[in-house]
Amino acid sequence: MEVHHHPHVEKKSFKEYFLEFVMIFLAVALGFFAENVRENITDHSKEKEYMASMIEDLKKDTANINTEVRGNRLLLAGLDSLLDLLSRPKNDTIYQRKLFISSLVNTYWNMPVEFSDLTISQLKYSGNFRLIENHEVAMSILQYEQGVDACKNNYELLLTYTHVYEATNKELFNMVLARTAFRAIEKNFATVFLPFDQISKLVPYGNYMDKNEPQLFLKYRNDILYYQTTLSNVVVITEKQKEFADTLIQLIRKEYHLEQ
Repeated sequence: MEVHHHPHVEKKSFKEYFLEFVMIFLAVALGFFAENVRENITDHSKEKEYMASMIEDLKKDTANINTEVRGNRLLLAGLDSLLDLLSRPKNDTIYQRKLFISSLVNTYWNMPVEFSDLTISQLKYSGNFRLIENHEVAMSILQYEQGVDACKNNYELLLTYTHVYEATNKELFNMVLARTAFRAIEKNFATVFLPFDQISKLVPYGNYMDKNEPQLFLKYRNDILYYQTTLSNVVVITEKQKEFADTLIQLIRKEYHLEQ
């Protein structure tokens, strides 16, 4: 008969168990800490990339606003001339031709408000807006976005008044005579900025008015006045948005140490 001897198991002391626990705890804690450090470094890198991208968007916005404001200020001046003609109606061909051409070049176009919202959209819809740890920058970006929305809403209102005066325009004028000019403008938009005598060459002589009625003249003048007032508001609010964009660019560069 064999006799199996149980090996002698040496019992660990409480101190040894405690040291093992401490070592395991420290290993886990250090691993967790290292992972957090890695994530923080990665998040900060992404944050800085987003801010660099935000600056590029803001620079595009300021360039677009400069173009929009410059063009629409020219249009506002042209609308002043059109309103002046409408306020002093005459029943002669020379006046009607001048009014027709002025209406043609000043109601055919405007400069739309355009913004680059790629970075803001990425931050919002990817859930990465949380990466912006600088509270002042985060709040400024949100305020800038609100300003963009305000500009877009005012431009939408402008389009509403555009549709109103277009309807009156078509009722008042014989638009068949505008075909050649419209084709020239579509081929080269700069045509609208030509001197009056050059634009005049694109408009044949004929019966310019479909309806020569005082009430229709008054309605058209009011339509243009509402449109001009709204366009002026669009210009003012987009100019303020440009100032906000310039300020935000400087803030981001300062807080994230980004070179110009």
